[in-house]
Amino acid sequence: MKGKSSFLDCIVFNLMILISAIFLCLTAVPVEAVEIVSLSVEKTEKDVYQIEAKIPILMELNRKNIQEKYNDLFRDNILTFIEYTIEMARQSQQDFSEAEFPMREFVGRVDFDLKNSSEILSIKFNYYQYTGGAHGNPYSLSYNIDLSSGKDLNLSTFLEQQDMTLIEVEELIKAEIKKNPDIYFQDDYGFQSLDEDQCYYLEGDELVVYFQPYAIAPYSTGMPEFRIKY
Repeated sequence: MKGKSSFLDCIVFNLMILISAIFLCLTAVPVEAVEIVSLSVEKTEKDVYQIEAKIPILMELNRKNIQEKYNDLFRDNILTFIEYTIEMARQSQQDFSEAEFPMREFVGRVDFDLKNSSEILSIKFNYYQYTGGAHGNPYSLSYNIDLSSGKDLNLSTFLEQQDMTLIEVEELIKAEIKKNPDIYFQDDYGFQSLDEDQCYYLEGDELVVYFQPYAIAPYSTGMPEFRIKY
């Protein structure tokens, strides 16, 4: 009886493992590399504006609701930028024409870089707008999307997942700035601290925290980036 009982216990145990494995396969959300295609948009009106944009389209995600949500968001953001640039250019053309001043052609550009596509989709958008003056106005936006939940992770949330804190990252940034202080603003105008929603992206095994022009450094420095292993 003892041998028979042990045999039955073994069968039951193996069945439980099999059932658990099947359950996990059915309920888990597979995370896979993301395919992205680019939709090019060009709009031009001679001597008024020249706009070029690339809109990313996420493909082959297992969670179609996540795919549709961010495809809509990316498209709407870029189209809004295009429409706003055109509106400003036409208004400027009218104002300059009435004042009988020559107008410089407006320029708008948008492209994107896929930085990471495994588990967390990290995509960085690069915007550029020229509306006259000494130089154009570049800025960047990034999204760090947990492909299993669909949430766009802010910096604070991502750091919590890695058992890191904003204060730790702040100290690392300050240390990097000290290595080359001449290209950054100093004292009250320089880097102080990070916001929970500070811009960042993931690339390989690095967290890259970045700042817009003029945020912590002059325009000539560009967009300062700080790479941190995680």
